[in-house]
Amino acid sequence: SDSQCSYSDSLIKAKLLRMKETKKLSTASNSTQSSSRFSTLLDREGFHMTSLLVPLTLIIVLSTVLLVVAAIFVGSFRLQLLTMASGNFLASPVLMIMSSCFSIILAIFGFVVVLKKQLNLYTALGCLGLVVFLLHLVAVIFSFLLRDNVDSDFNKVNVDDQLSKAAHNNATMAVWDALQIRYKCCGGRGNSGFNEWESHLNGTYPDSCCTVKYPGCGRQAHRTLESDFTQTVYERIHVKGCVTAIKQSLEEYVMPLLLAWGLIGLMVLLAELAVILLCVVFTWHLKRRETRGTRLQLENSSGDSCPVHGGRKISGSSRHEDKQETLQPQAGRKISSASRQSRPSRSRRTSEARD
Repeated sequence: SDSQCSYSDSLIKAKLLRMKETKKLSTASNSTQSSSRFSTLLDREGFHMTSLLVPLTLIIVLSTVLLVVAAIFVGSFRLQLLTMASGNFLASPVLMIMSSCFSIILAIFGFVVVLKKQLNLYTALGCLGLVVFLLHLVAVIFSFLLRDNVDSDFNKVNVDDQLSKAAHNNATMAVWDALQIRYKCCGGRGNSGFNEWESHLNGTYPDSCCTVKYPGCGRQAHRTLESDFTQTVYERIHVKGCVTAIKQSLEEYVMPLLLAWGLIGLMVLLAELAVILLCVVFTWHLKRRETRGTRLQLENSSGDSCPVHGGRKISGSSRHEDKQETLQPQAGRKISSASRQSRPSRSRRTSEARD
C-alpha cells in the first residue's frame, strides 16, 4: 500500500511538472510570437511615418497656437512690464515664447528625420525632444503659477514707492507711461488713482494720463480744470488707478488665456513624450537589426575560404554531415558483401541436404 501511494505521488508530481513545462513553453511561444509581430511592425516603413507624423503634426499646430497666445501676452497686455508685481510676469512670457519656438523647431526636424530614416537622426531627435520637453514643462508650470498668483502679487505692490521711483527715474517712468497708455489709467489704486501723482509731480500728471495727448498736457491739465469749469476731470485725464485697471483686465482676459495655454501645453507635452518614446524604440530596433546583419555577414565570411589550405572552410556541422554521407555508402557496401558471403553458404546447405 505504501509503495502504491508513493507511486501515485510520483505520478502526480510528474504530471504537475509536465503542466508547468507546457505553460512555460506556451508563454515562451506567445512572447516570441508577440516579439516577432512587433519587430515586423517596426520593419514597416509606413508605421515609422504614420507613428511620427501624427505627434509631430500635433506639436507644430498646437505650438503655433501657443506662440500666438504668448505674443498676445507680450504685445497686447504687456505682461513683461509688470515686474513691479512679480518677476514671474517677465519669466513666464519668455519661457512661453522659447518653448513654443523650440517645439516648432523640433517638429520641423522630426519631419526631416522621417524622410531620411537614419539611426543617428533618430538619436538626435530623441535628445532634442527631451530638452524641449523639459523646457516646455517648466513653461507650463510657470503659466499655472502666474495664473494662481495674480491677486496676491498685485496686492503686494507698493504704489507710493513705485511712483516715487518713476518721478526720479526715466526708465521707470517709461514703464508707467506704457502701462497708462495701454490700460487707459493713471496713478495707483482705486477709481481716483490719478490723485496719487500730485504728491510726486508737484500737482501735475504725466502726459500718458491725458485722454487727448500732446506735449505738456499733463502739466496743463490741472490749470485747465481750474480755469475751464465746463471741462470735467473725466474728459481731461484717465482717473482709474493702474493697479486696479490692470488687475481687472488680467482677471477678465489674461487668466482664461493662461488656463488655455497651460492645457494646450499639456497636450504638446504628451505629443513630445510620444516622439521621445518612438525615437527610443526606433533606435533600439535599428541597432538590433544592424547587429543581426553583422552577425550574418561574419558567419558567411567565416565559411568562405581557409587562410592555410586556400580552400573553403567547412564548419563542424557540415563536417558531421559529410561524415554521415561517407559512412552511409560504406555501410551499404558492408551489407552487400555480407549478403554475398551468405549466398554460397545457403547453396552448400541445399546440396548437402540433397545428398
